Amino acid sequence: MIVDDLSVIDLGFSYTKAKKGNLVYIQPSISGDSQPMFEQNIKPNDFFYNDELFIGNLALRHSEIKYFTLKDNKSEAMTSEVLLKTGLGYLNKSMPFNMVTGLPISFYFKQLSDMENMLESISQSEKYAIKKGKGQYTDIQLNINKYKVVPQGYGIAMDYILDENGKIGRREIARKRVLVVDLGFYTLNLLGLDKLEIMKESNSVFLGVEKAYKLLRKYLLDKVGTAPAIYELDPYVSSGFYEGYDIKPLISKAFKSLAIQVQNEIDGLNIKFDYYLIGGGAAFQIFDSLDLPNKILFDQISQIRGYEKVGVRLWGRK
Repeated sequence: MIVDDLSVIDLGFSYTKAKKGNLVYIQPSISGDSQPMFEQNIKPNDFFYNDELFIGNLALRHSEIKYFTLKDNKSEAMTSEVLLKTGLGYLNKSMPFNMVTGLPISFYFKQLSDMENMLESISQSEKYAIKKGKGQYTDIQLNINKYKVVPQGYGIAMDYILDENGKIGRREIARKRVLVVDLGFYTLNLLGLDKLEIMKESNSVFLGVEKAYKLLRKYLLDKVGTAPAIYELDPYVSSGFYEGYDIKPLISKAFKSLAIQVQNEIDGLNIKFDYYLIGGGAAFQIFDSLDLPNKILFDQISQIRGYEKVGVRLWGRK
């Protein structure tokens, strides 16, 4: 079988991020019922699934009923299958591919078989159709050849340590003790590596951006009298404004509180690390508040870049 390259996907509680070569897919992890739409309201990066669901940003803007989950087992969550099929279908159409994805550290062994079952299921499922922007629907039959599931946070470490060919590029870091602080929407993954071996102290805790967003909603209700739903807060946090109010001080206050909690979790490990790799889409919001030596900030797609390097290390490039 000729494998048409490598795809990687990270199914987060806040965003689904996927990549194949230079093609990147990033959409909020939300779907919603489809509605009649004026053509001029359709944006180039809007996704439609089977003419029955809106995906991601389109669902946020136009769905009356939205589907969003904080269920810790992503493979059992009702939204996960359609989000995976949309992202992977956009990247691969019906061509065969290898893929790498991840699971939270503490749930890894418990949920691994469930994730594998879901990947097998969607690879053997009936055809479905997706559409991007004002284009035509494309029929898709997913064809997953090989896959690898790694602990979340591992991708961030491998993005830093491995080179584009999947070989160890930063050998001096690879010989050290490293802690990945992977801030997700619902979970905080603390992945320790000692000479690249995953440390037994690695774990996940229910501490993420959601905590800061809950505080922010409370602050907005007190100040403005209204607040968007948690899954609708991202654009207001990005702009720093809501209902005409400058909410940047409230955002800073909420994330400062989250940073204190993250610091406590790191300190609670009682382990000295040589380097701290701070990643996740909102990692920059807490980075300056973390009192850690040799800390390095990573962006939103660092995890999937690392997954890609893991895949290249496993299977090579086409």
